[in-house]
Amino acid sequence: MLNIGFSQLTDAGCVRDDNEDAIGSWPLEGGLLFAVADGIGGQNAGQVASALAMEVVSRDMLDGEGGGSLQNRLRQAVQKANLEIYQKGMTVPELRRMGTTLTVSALVGHTLVAAHVGDTRLYLLRKGTLTQLTKDHTWVAEQVRYGILSPEDARDHPNRHILSRCMGHELIAAIDVLSINIEAGDRVVQCTDGVHDSLPDSEMERILREGESDSVCKTVIARSREAGGEDNLSIQVASVISCPSPSPRPWWKFGR
Repeated sequence: MLNIGFSQLTDAGCVRDDNEDAIGSWPLEGGLLFAVADGIGGQNAGQVASALAMEVVSRDMLDGEGGGSLQNRLRQAVQKANLEIYQKGMTVPELRRMGTTLTVSALVGHTLVAAHVGDTRLYLLRKGTLTQLTKDHTWVAEQVRYGILSPEDARDHPNRHILSRCMGHELIAAIDVLSINIEAGDRVVQCTDGVHDSLPDSEMERILREGESDSVCKTVIARSREAGGEDNLSIQVASVISCPSPSPRPWWKFGR
């Protein structure tokens, strides 16, 4: 049986008055669906886009009408969210060009399935080691993957927040989908760029090794604020207490 300890927390940070991040979690098929989004756009458009992403994905995943694999259902739900954000941005003048990043994960049985667009991140802490599972869809991250920039230069690059992909700017979104086996003792973490810009992975790893999900979320937000908190801050932590044994297969599968 899948047993998860889950907590989430969002904070406007130390500089911004509004919080354009959105987080959500919902029971799903004896497991858990959870999502984090970081809205972009003028005035309140970012808040509208990130909230709409939460609404559409949860509605589509929980209505019970979807068929096919969990991966396909999740991909379809994210694509529907992208379409609704795109259409609303096209028809409401004050929301034009609104968009959002989105990372949404489903923990069901012995499997984690996730869909991802943008620079929110999904991490896995396993046996004390933190691994970033998603790729950042930013101009700077692409330069690192091409070998043009070093990771050290990328961390403080002035263009590090320029997105190469997001929800709502194209009719059809390019979505990364991944699937991995999970194990008892794993910690699955989702966060917005306000958090991973503030805290290096080494510090995130150290914090995640200690305490329950609730205290980890509080510590991450507090440390991010101490580091400047220049952006909105959101984190979700799912601690796998127990789960069914998987059938033998590779633990990692990634694709678009």
